[in-house]
Amino acid sequence: MNLIIGVGSAVSTRTRILASVQAQTDRPFTEELPSLMAERGLSQRKLAQLIDLNPSHLSRALRGVDRTRPSMELIRRTALALDLPPGYFPELREAAVIERLKKDPELRDNLYKQLHTGDR
Repeated sequence: MNLIIGVGSAVSTRTRILASVQAQTDRPFTEELPSLMAERGLSQRKLAQLIDLNPSHLSRALRGVDRTRPSMELIRRTALALDLPPGYFPELREAAVIERLKKDPELRDNLYKQLHTGDR
């Protein structure tokens, strides 16, 4: 994305970052986050501080150590701290869909029928 800036205009780093962020990504949280942190000049330790999390837990979650996976709460807090749209990460969009399906049995059944019919 190109920004058009008038002569002598100053654009903050935050503004440039926000302008370059798309509404969502298809890359999983653990793949996308390092790029986002690099763009913002954030270390894992600083991000952990921003989201009120133990830095070693964040590190383990990002590396998948001992099958540690980022929780939805961790992903939500990270998106909020980085000023990302609510559905930026695919895990958050999937969780929203599942939550909606759990609350609406008719929607669940209709979607199932559509998917099942498509498999034939």
